[in-house]
Amino acid sequence: MANPKTPITELDFDSIKSQLKTYLKTQTQFKDYNFEGSNLSAMLDVLAFNSFQNNFYTNMAINEMFLDSAVLKNSIVSHAKELNYLPRSRKSAKATVTVQVTDPTLTDATVTIPQYTQFTATYQGETYTFVTDQVYVAKRVGVGQYTAENVDIFEGQMLTSFQREGFIIDADGVLRVQLTNNEVDTDSIVVFVDAEATEDQNVFTKASTIFGVGPLDLVFYLEPYLDDRYAIYFGANKFGLQPEEQEDIRVKYRICSGEEANDASSFNTAFLEGATINVITTSPASGGADRESMESIRYFAPKALQIQERAVTTSDYEVLLQQRFPEITAVSAYGGEELDPPQYGKVAISVYLADDTTLISSTLAAGYINYLSSKSPLGIEPFFVQTKFIFADIIVNSTYSTKRTEKSEAELEGLIRTAIQNYSDTNLEDFDTTLRVSKLGSAIDALDGGIESNSIEIQPIIEYAPVANFETNPIFKFSSELIKPYPFKSVSGFTDFKPSIRSSVYDDINGTCVYFADDGNGVMMTITDDISNPQIINPAAGTVNYKTGEVKLTKFVASAYTGAGIKVFARLKNSDVVAPKGRVFIIRDTDVKVNMVSESTGLTEASSTSPASYDRSLSSGSSSSSSSY
Repeated sequence: MANPKTPITELDFDSIKSQLKTYLKTQTQFKDYNFEGSNLSAMLDVLAFNSFQNNFYTNMAINEMFLDSAVLKNSIVSHAKELNYLPRSRKSAKATVTVQVTDPTLTDATVTIPQYTQFTATYQGETYTFVTDQVYVAKRVGVGQYTAENVDIFEGQMLTSFQREGFIIDADGVLRVQLTNNEVDTDSIVVFVDAEATEDQNVFTKASTIFGVGPLDLVFYLEPYLDDRYAIYFGANKFGLQPEEQEDIRVKYRICSGEEANDASSFNTAFLEGATINVITTSPASGGADRESMESIRYFAPKALQIQERAVTTSDYEVLLQQRFPEITAVSAYGGEELDPPQYGKVAISVYLADDTTLISSTLAAGYINYLSSKSPLGIEPFFVQTKFIFADIIVNSTYSTKRTEKSEAELEGLIRTAIQNYSDTNLEDFDTTLRVSKLGSAIDALDGGIESNSIEIQPIIEYAPVANFETNPIFKFSSELIKPYPFKSVSGFTDFKPSIRSSVYDDINGTCVYFADDGNGVMMTITDDISNPQIINPAAGTVNYKTGEVKLTKFVASAYTGAGIKVFARLKNSDVVAPKGRVFIIRDTDVKVNMVSESTGLTEASSTSPASYDRSLSSGSSSSSSSY
């Protein structure tokens, strides 16, 4: 009698035991045998448990063999190593300060700030140490007074260790030195061979590629090691000089706290005894980051293999920047030929730092461009473009039933506002994104059983922060077709006229409170902010293209405005809002209005007074700042 096929897909304990019973019942020796009431049942338990354990470990081992399915970080790091990818270590937060030294007894022309000079900062109840990474010189600016500007200090403490005990000589003759501390910032590592305690000599610098490296070059390489640690290895006299076994190897590196020290802004130092030292913060600490997460390694390792440490396509530039600078949330890279006017042979780079709509500092921008320049092909020049933003004026009319929820109206409104911000965090806050009304509405409907329905009105906002009393010709590109209103007629006035483009209120050059809007015929007007009797000040202030969504103002001058900038609102033909190229889409809570409507009572008092989006937005403030338009 042929044995029946045993299924192999059911690998849990009960299924395995059941399969064993089924098999034994087919054998003549166990015909009509009581498996549950005999000692054989215990034997079956042992066999099933053993099979289950073996199956479990086999499945887990197979999972760890592939980057996509591995769950242990050491396994993921090992796969990354095969792809020549170096997972990012912790990164020190960096601040820029000005150091002022006062000591009437000093007569020298300069005062030296030594390398690794310590600074201290207290932030959120914790004390952090910052150090310089090079020598700075303070120049004399008066009698006994010295100043050093643009001094970069990095969070962390410098460690120096002789690594004789960490030596490993591979079968191929490659010398490796294991770093025992997993809090190291790999950017700070410097290696000295046979160096004296008081003098740094035979300095080995970090290399990221073997190209162009000769057998006598003083370089070292980094590779990932177990438990978030790193190992240093040398070029085996093929791609770099390898130290002899009897030579001492001294390693200096900085251990840091990662992102914890970000935003520290008050620093002190006492590197010169007897002197009064004042430290003025130019740029607060930023850029600190924790070591790279498993999901980040899983995402970037294959892309790093594809890019191979060079930037050819625009996506190469984006991946390289995000991999190297963890503070960057989003990157936009595009060819200079897309600019107006075109700039051939150049690549424009814009970055977005999470929750930051201010200008990127020149120091950060220079760091990004310098890094990309070393990866760019000959003849291609990357350059930095300040990120522009687009916001959204949102009105939510939400109908709810008091019979289907225990939450108050205020609680429901809070849930809706939180959902809108979560939608912004998850789906927007990046380049080339789209605000989709249907998805946002579905997210609101799913918040609570008491929410019956909702309707959403959305209008994009571009903010313009002009220099006071300075004439400009700004252009606002919404990159979407606009609703073309009926032409404005002076006979009927502004009562029922709904322009396609309208700004918030500002003061013109004469100090008159005005706003600008289109007339329905493609011409921009400047109008006094007088509800009872508005007057057209300038009937030809610019033009608007309803098809492309481009607004051009001519000889625009503003003497004053409220908030971070003049808001420019647009009524789009499409309900969804697409972010124009090069802009990051952000929803601010200050731009959101929620009208709660009870099925039993109708509009609440607050919502019943809600005017059209344009009018409401004129008085809404904003805490964000941006120079973009």
